[in-house]
Amino acid sequence: MTPSQIDQAIYNTAIKQGFNPIAAKLIIAQARFESADYTSFVFRLNNNTSGIKFIKQPNAVQGTLSPEGDYYAKFNTVQDAINDKIVRLYNIKMRGVSPQQLKDSTSAADFARLLKQRGYYGNAAYGTPQADKDILNYANGMTAKLKKLGSFFFKNTNKTLIIATTLIGLYFIIKYLNNKK
Repeated sequence: MTPSQIDQAIYNTAIKQGFNPIAAKLIIAQARFESADYTSFVFRLNNNTSGIKFIKQPNAVQGTLSPEGDYYAKFNTVQDAINDKIVRLYNIKMRGVSPQQLKDSTSAADFARLLKQRGYYGNAAYGTPQADKDILNYANGMTAKLKKLGSFFFKNTNKTLIIATTLIGLYFIIKYLNNKK
């Protein structure tokens, strides 16, 4: 799969799972951030879009050794990795963060905060000054990937979704223009 095909597969899977279009794009940014735009060693050897660890998922086997001494999940296909994160992991309530909160997220900062609260990345405990730095760094990394994606067009045949996405975009443009006054 090409990077744009992976992006499209992530987007389609997220939309089917009830993520809003912005949150779906945030998951793409997250995957690109965590896999160095799908070029990392972990991605290439394990079809693992996000460096997810092996915990005996039904669609994975033990992959390469991680620096922490445990193992990454190795997936047969990139779509299996996408499903593991979006369909399995993001549909579990963790540390007070519901799947719906992730699905409703509309900014990299919010998404990064929710992931940190869930214990998804970093060793610092949520609510500590170090965790706040982790959240900022993670959000900045995702934002940089979103900017790189720029005008990437996500195909979707659902006209209602296309209209909703357009309206959301217009809302943010109007909000931005009003704040510049």
